[in-house]
Amino acid sequence: RDVTYKNILDTILCGSVYLGFDTYECPDCGFETTIPHTCKSRFCSKCAAKSAKQRSISISAMTFSCKHRHIVFTVAQELRDYFIRDRSLLDLLFIASRNTISALANDAKFRKNKRLEKHRKLRKSSSPYLYKDTKDNVVFGAISTLHTFGRPLEFNPHIHMLVCQDALNLRKDCIKSLAYMDFNKLRKTWMYQILDLLDRKINTRQFHALKNYLYKNYPDGFYVYAKEPKKDQSEDDVDDTVAYITRYTNRPVMAESRIVEYNDTTKMIHWFYNRHEDDKRIDVTERVERFIQKVIRHCPDENFKMTRYYGFYSNRSTRHYNRMAELLAHKQKKETQYKKERQAIAKIQIQKTHFRYFMIQSFQRDPIKCRCGMIMNYAETYNPFEGGRKNDIHTKKDASTHQNISEVKPLTPEEVDEMLLHDDTYESDKVLMKCDRCGCEMELDGYILSEIAEADGDDELSCICMKCGKGTMHQVKK
Repeated sequence: RDVTYKNILDTILCGSVYLGFDTYECPDCGFETTIPHTCKSRFCSKCAAKSAKQRSISISAMTFSCKHRHIVFTVAQELRDYFIRDRSLLDLLFIASRNTISALANDAKFRKNKRLEKHRKLRKSSSPYLYKDTKDNVVFGAISTLHTFGRPLEFNPHIHMLVCQDALNLRKDCIKSLAYMDFNKLRKTWMYQILDLLDRKINTRQFHALKNYLYKNYPDGFYVYAKEPKKDQSEDDVDDTVAYITRYTNRPVMAESRIVEYNDTTKMIHWFYNRHEDDKRIDVTERVERFIQKVIRHCPDENFKMTRYYGFYSNRSTRHYNRMAELLAHKQKKETQYKKERQAIAKIQIQKTHFRYFMIQSFQRDPIKCRCGMIMNYAETYNPFEGGRKNDIHTKKDASTHQNISEVKPLTPEEVDEMLLHDDTYESDKVLMKCDRCGCEMELDGYILSEIAEADGDDELSCICMKCGKGTMHQVKK
């Protein structure tokens, strides 16, 4: 596929001047430095980690502080070949999972419509979305992500869905609990929805025969994991689930640490995974071509949305979202946070994923701080792909008007300086830090440590030890 070649090429060139760079110049000594552009590819482990973090921040800021259920929808092995041959069918997994929750939330309406359809008193809707055009629905809130692989790297498409256990009853204008779910009905409804959508899309005699075979051999429906949340589920538990389901939406299917050895002579690769059932380590040795084939087939098509929002969590449901926020705030006796306020909070948090902030937080090094101690100013941008012209130098104004649409707008260097220099915990002098593991002492910039403390929500200045890399450095009290 063309998208596979593009993503691999972008990953190889990531962080090189071939993708362009920004130039910064010191106003004092005139020293210049260049910061290469990154590839922003879904196949790049470095860029994808940042993208996944931004997605996780956005979702966590928008979810309500109430119980959420983590549901995993899987499909039968007999259907997987259809999805790998025609990747547009992956859209149907999102729609079917959405329809399943909608059917359970509107159970009485679903049973009534099924009965009328059976006696041909109600015409079947042409829209694939259940109850999209009907009134007085029970509106749920859900966030879905698609994973196309398992630990052995096989092609196994499945949906991870985070469902709010409080729904909005439009007819009664109140909260309806979705805490109880009939698992038998959940599995059978999911099976019916996905097979019905696939049948409409494929519509061949061969698939009709397979559909009958699946109904006969899966009498309990397709497997759905829907463990009940903890009784004392906190916001941290929801954030952990969000981080998990968004982890592999924008990054490669496996970490590089799982590759044990590559033999360039025999072209064989040795890698491992921990089996899901018993966590037993399984070692795999195979031809490198076979391994690459396993990895690249999970690369999503260009512009394919791996994360989708439904119900009052969708972008178009501002009215329902705000009403749900009011009802939950009244129930929990808290102050109401409307959608715009939560979006503003998410925007601030996402801005803190700017590369300069990450460098300061991870390595205690400011990338645009000159060796003379001054903060360098932005000079110019080189971008070989802007406007179809190569080797073109753009001014700062031109660069801002030709932003790459896939790039999240970060803080400008001036805004970062303002944030650092006017922080309440800002320290202009060097701070003496001591490691609690190896005992080494060193002086670090106070304003950098203050920024790390603000990000972690700590009152005390601390950071990872730069010598041993395992201990934590704390400020030495004078």
